[in-house]
Amino acid sequence: MTPDTTLLLCDLSPFRHSTRTRKIAVTVASSVPGSVRAITLSRVGRFGAADEPGRSWLDGVDVEQLPVRQIDDRRRFTASVRNLLGVYLPALRRLRRRVLATPARTIFVGHISLFWIGLAHRKRWGSHIILNGRERPGGIRTKGSLATWYSRLEPLLLRMVARRRGLTVLAVCESHAAAFRKLGFDDVLVVRNVPLASFAPEFVPPSPGPELVVACVGTLYPGRALEILIDAVVAARSAGAAVRLEMTGPASQDYRQALRDRIVNAGAEPYISLRDPCPGAEVPARYQRAHLSTALYQAVDTANDSLSNKLFEAVVAGRPVIAGSLPENRALIEQFGVGWVVPVEAAPLSRLLVELAADLAAVRAMAQHCFQTGRAEFVWEVETSLLQKRLLDRTGIQPPRPVAPLRSGEPN
Repeated sequence: MTPDTTLLLCDLSPFRHSTRTRKIAVTVASSVPGSVRAITLSRVGRFGAADEPGRSWLDGVDVEQLPVRQIDDRRRFTASVRNLLGVYLPALRRLRRRVLATPARTIFVGHISLFWIGLAHRKRWGSHIILNGRERPGGIRTKGSLATWYSRLEPLLLRMVARRRGLTVLAVCESHAAAFRKLGFDDVLVVRNVPLASFAPEFVPPSPGPELVVACVGTLYPGRALEILIDAVVAARSAGAAVRLEMTGPASQDYRQALRDRIVNAGAEPYISLRDPCPGAEVPARYQRAHLSTALYQAVDTANDSLSNKLFEAVVAGRPVIAGSLPENRALIEQFGVGWVVPVEAAPLSRLLVELAADLAAVRAMAQHCFQTGRAEFVWEVETSLLQKRLLDRTGIQPPRPVAPLRSGEPN
């Protein structure tokens, strides 16, 4: 039987929230319309990643999101057990059944913990498997998280999986790729989590002031140093700096309330806002409301040491970034000159904010450079050209030539 589906993608998160899964699906679908399917859960985790269940057509992709029972988002052991047994196991059985009922030439497994579904699909349909390594293997250590339970076993499981042939692993940075190779995978591609070309907005210059506006966009969860960021902004204001912080994104109910309480207790409501999530189309505008953005991740998880898509999104939107002093962040920011690296601690971060607020003209001047760099260097269609070729070679279709990115100095 020849599969009608060229590429089948499965993931835990809903399609709109599955960043890399969605971008790969959309890119391939533009070359082979009608031959790309995605099957995901309709909700996952404690941080508000949810969408309506059902089947729909999104960006040229046939998307099916399976129903999931209500998730208990409390950080308790009993809640984790209840979620595992009563929510995720039934949902994963349903996901496996739907995936195995769909023949395809290639299956993209958006969360590497679902490798067993990929292996089952290959056994049934002879498909090639691509495993998406979103974090460093075995690195998650978030308290009270089911992902942490799995992460402790992950290196052992992946060593066994690596013995199989016909597997490709995608890593988000070179240090993670090295970790996957050390586990035994011999076909590992580095695909940084840069935005689609369509994400790039028109250039908008930053506000002339008088306040330094700082943005934090994306899912809000422990480990993103949000408490440190709030404390640093409060300290900078106390030191006389005109700084404003705008945080936008989904979060669990308890965590959002904890952040709100921290802001209120500091008396920071006049200059720190905690906004609800926005549609994907509005994300660039949320960056452009600010002078700069943040990509701060605490070293509580070794999984937090990758290149964040939030860093790339901000640069493509034309805004420099304050990033934590992790090796991958530091190397990229120093290479392209698109921001500042700082220890993820309140005192040094506060000092940096004070310095930047005192020289708004210099901060504003970085915006055009970041925009041009983003358009030239951080384009998904170019970043994934080798992966696209592999996928389309299996169909006999010649992949389109990647859109040549603009280089600094070229007209927009």
